[in-house]
Amino acid sequence: MIVQGSVNHSFSGRKRGVTKSRKITKKRTGAYVPSTPYRRETKDYPSLEGGSYGALKKDTTEQAEISSKFTVAPAYNKGAYQVISKEDIKHIGQ
Repeated sequence: MIVQGSVNHSFSGRKRGVTKSRKITKKRTGAYVPSTPYRRETKDYPSLEGGSYGALKKDTTEQAEISSKFTVAPAYNKGAYQVISKEDIKHIGQ
């Protein structure tokens, strides 16, 4: 026969008390000697020096050229926006 139940409750349904167990700790003998931290051997990589950040900037001229051909308009009775080419702007309100 298999009986299903909870370990935290008795057979009558009353919640059992929590029993606390004691941790056994080892006693340390002798003085504390700190260990040296592990340091791996790596090459020296210096930080970027100077004020020239031109190499870090992205070239956005192509993106600006493509986006100038389109416009964004709210869709009728919708929450989303639609991207429309400059030639089809006259058809937005129809």
